[in-house]
Amino acid sequence: MDAAVTTGVTAVRPLRADQLYRPSDLSSLSFSTTAELQPIDGLVGHARALEAIRFGTQVGKAGFNLFVIGPNGARMQDAVKAVLAEETPGKPGSSDWVYVNNFTDVGRPIAIELPAGRARNFHDAMHKLIDDLKSALPAVFQSEDYQTRQSSIDDSFQKQQGEAFSALRDKAAEKDIALLRTPLGFALAPTKDGKVVPPDEFSAWPEAKRREVQAVIEALEKDLEHIARQIPRWEKQRRDAARQLSRDTAKYAVDQLIEDTKDAFNDIPRVVQHIETVRADLIENVGMFVVKSEDDGNEAGEIRTGGPFDRYEVNVLVTQAGDKPVPIIEELHPALGNLIGRIEYIPLHGALLTNFRLIKAGAIHRANGGYLLLDARSVLLEPFSWAALKRALRRGEIAIEDIGRFFGLT
Repeated sequence: MDAAVTTGVTAVRPLRADQLYRPSDLSSLSFSTTAELQPIDGLVGHARALEAIRFGTQVGKAGFNLFVIGPNGARMQDAVKAVLAEETPGKPGSSDWVYVNNFTDVGRPIAIELPAGRARNFHDAMHKLIDDLKSALPAVFQSEDYQTRQSSIDDSFQKQQGEAFSALRDKAAEKDIALLRTPLGFALAPTKDGKVVPPDEFSAWPEAKRREVQAVIEALEKDLEHIARQIPRWEKQRRDAARQLSRDTAKYAVDQLIEDTKDAFNDIPRVVQHIETVRADLIENVGMFVVKSEDDGNEAGEIRTGGPFDRYEVNVLVTQAGDKPVPIIEELHPALGNLIGRIEYIPLHGALLTNFRLIKAGAIHRANGGYLLLDARSVLLEPFSWAALKRALRRGEIAIEDIGRFFGLT
């Protein structure tokens, strides 16, 4: 019989050995040690914490964010990621985003939103269009038809100019005056027996005859001046006709290629609008694509930021995978550039140049429409990151800022 020990008013009885041991049948287990098992995602035994996280992910109002805090080793990040992964299948898919050139203001590139997975298609379609244009445009401008029409415009100008001078030359010849071409332009001089009278001989003529010839020359000079004033107008007409021919030829070359590119994006009006802008810019500036630059062979041509066709490329900023429509982005180093994106530069002759293709996405861009996981301590320790994050959340837009501007004065 066990003896009870009384402590105060409570009797404490000692336990038997069989009461301290609960036997288990290990033969039913499929593993030898727990090292053979895969880790369990999330928190085990923290039902209230998991329920709170789920509730936070379901709040769809602006201004609500999930802040998780706990001791080190609590695997909070793993728990949050596991819950978010469970919630994403029911969420609407996120969008793709691209940057394209703004042809009216190159300093303000245009961001275009596309359905998930379509950004890469848009990029590839525009790249193929550029490759096709690189072959089609030079070929059509080297064609016999274009050369013939261009020659016709030049011949028409030369004929118009020649007829005007020929008429003046005939009119002057009737009055024994010759129309001469000099290094400085045209000049009128008296003739005798079909030969130009030398200045010394002309000075020996009687005063009356010299005045009469000078009066005729002055009248002809007015006609010559009138023709000279007409030449710039004729030259402008020739240039306008040549430009119109270039536009018509370019339109013929690019129209079918543009239409083929548009067909794949008829369901995205903003993309169709951009492609139409590309068409207009190509037709208006076709000369820069078919005339080889004089700088192509020198050093400046080798280190420039890109060729003329690069303005029609597409900068894919964010693209979503088809099997994961809602992104879950974890940024371990939330520096300002990693958080809100950055603009890269190319040094050229002591200057820094950039364009829309050098805009790079940040974590907020990649998480747009999904979830962004940040370590609060890391964000607060990074200069400017916390303020930039708050601005982006409050304004509902991401403004890429150059951290060099903040440190430049310092």
